[in-house]
Amino acid sequence: MITSTQRHSFRQERWRSLAKIAAVMLFVLHTASVARADDWRLAIGPFVGAVVFDQSLSNYRWDTRPAIQTGLQTTLYRGRVGAGIRLWRTHTTQSTGIPGTTDAPRVNLTGVDVVGAVRALSYRGVELWGSGHGGLLHLGYDPDQLTVNTGGIPITVDYKPITEWDFGVGIEIRREMTRQMALSLQGDWSSFALDTARRVGAQIVESRERFYGWSLRLQASWLMDLN
Repeated sequence: MITSTQRHSFRQERWRSLAKIAAVMLFVLHTASVARADDWRLAIGPFVGAVVFDQSLSNYRWDTRPAIQTGLQTTLYRGRVGAGIRLWRTHTTQSTGIPGTTDAPRVNLTGVDVVGAVRALSYRGVELWGSGHGGLLHLGYDPDQLTVNTGGIPITVDYKPITEWDFGVGIEIRREMTRQMALSLQGDWSSFALDTARRVGAQIVESRERFYGWSLRLQASWLMDLN
């Protein structure tokens, strides 16, 4: 049972996440307002990389080994600033912990993030960018229902989808190979919170915990001049 104190804490956590996302966007807009006049350029392209899950998720029987991450990002650049949208996807598994079964439903993680970036320095065509992002993380299970038989008694476990806010920061090393193409190496740190329940001794403890993840991606972008 979730107490009123826990519900209040959950609401505070959501508001804090919203405030952090708003801060990222305000920072990007403010920086854009003082950027020098320059051409508008649109970059769009796929990326592939790896994500490393928080080891604390293993307490809830997640497989926390590095997983492949794929996605698509589009960014609008002007001068030293950029803002865009990133769509990404990865997956892992989560075992049931029920004695006598080895079933481990697949956990599909899908994220949609707003990204703001500022170029910190440039040297011989190689650029270093700092970024912040915030958005929504969706967790879906496959299968989303599992029935196991323990001692002749069938037990059905329902895996409901979860949607939470996420936010984080990152760095990017970027180089325009031609006027129409750029390559970049991106590293991100991200955070999200989940309502959790686990057994501690003879009790089931419910709480809200914050988890973290790290990702490294390689992106190829096609560039378009919008002026």
